[in-house]
Amino acid sequence: MLYYSFECNHCKELFKFSGSEKIFEFRDTNQVTCPFCKTENPYDHRLVASDGRFYATGIGWVYPETDDRQGYQLPTPDDMEPDSIDLENCEDWQREILKEFTNAHGVREDNDYDLEEALIEVKSHQFGFAKFGAWAYQFKLKRLYKNMFSTWKQFCEKVLHKDHWYVDKKIRAARVIKDLICAGFTVLPKNEYQCRPLTKFWGEELIDNWAMIVDAVQPHLITSDLIKSRFCSREPRDKKWLKVDGQLWEEFA
Repeated sequence: MLYYSFECNHCKELFKFSGSEKIFEFRDTNQVTCPFCKTENPYDHRLVASDGRFYATGIGWVYPETDDRQGYQLPTPDDMEPDSIDLENCEDWQREILKEFTNAHGVREDNDYDLEEALIEVKSHQFGFAKFGAWAYQFKLKRLYKNMFSTWKQFCEKVLHKDHWYVDKKIRAARVIKDLICAGFTVLPKNEYQCRPLTKFWGEELIDNWAMIVDAVQPHLITSDLIKSRFCSREPRDKKWLKVDGQLWEEFA
């Protein structure tokens, strides 16, 4: 059987489709719809894998997977080591990202201190969206963006290369993560999309509602759909409207 595993560009959820018919549909339309947020993602034939057989998919032969996740090939150590010339020519903020690869390369199994520090880095970087939100909030709160552009919208688009509403969502998610950490939770929402239904809660209400999720579901099984089903149910409307033409309305009257 063929598999297609991908990470959504929008909500960052992981999902695996199975079946050659579905994957050929992705190939023909050149897009994949995320089952969580319904965002269209570009189809990538490199994410197709099989369960041990060889398949011809129209874009070449697909071989059995070699990694622990269907459809992904693990990079070699050389693939993950930045070239020195990259560090010299890139911008300062890009250099900070590339340094993470160099620092991670130095982790050693025979040194408990290094492993402990590495684990801290791994776990904290899971919540990079919260770090981003915390810093972006200061730029918005203190109007630091006015040193470069007159509006927040311009700053987000021209400097951060994001829509301003996208950055605002990260800020609201950062507040949720901060509150839950301060409340003593070690299990947290995995991304901004999971935080989104929780942003309408504050204080004890946020703590109580998140505790319901954590107590009922194992951490790795918490998904955006599960959180939304708990907190985003719509109340039934008391009134319903029906559009009719004038002649029918006269007859009804």
